[in-house]
Amino acid sequence: MVIKATLPPKDRSPSGTECSVLIAVERPSFHRLLEHVVQGGPGLRLVGGSSRRVSPVHQAARLAPNVIIVSTRLQGREPGNVLADFKRSSPASTLILLTHPQGEPLAPRGADACLPEDAIVTRLLPMIRKAALRAANRTPPPASAGLRT
Repeated sequence: MVIKATLPPKDRSPSGTECSVLIAVERPSFHRLLEHVVQGGPGLRLVGGSSRRVSPVHQAARLAPNVIIVSTRLQGREPGNVLADFKRSSPASTLILLTHPQGEPLAPRGADACLPEDAIVTRLLPMIRKAALRAANRTPPPASAGLRT
């Protein structure tokens, strides 16, 4: 499912920037939750999402979003390989990896930030905001990105 939403100017973030977000998760109910959280954030624009027709990696290459939200359970593949594919296809994008609440952080393997799935509602929007501000200032993300939680 590809989601395209635009925000009128009055809904821009307080900094005046707009941040594009691609959601790459397989579970439809989880995808809807993420859509709801992201759409509730001023200045955020969903540019793509999980689709059976177009792979999220190809969407990332075509759309070059500011932020890509990736699930560890994507396509039944090893998370490190999936993250590497996203980094190759859209190197300027910030990757936020959603992990199992008791899972190990995988940031050293390619994610700019890790977020346990049970913290999405409270911590996802601040993470995206940091990525949007960094993109607005056009500074490349440092190796640690300062986003890891």
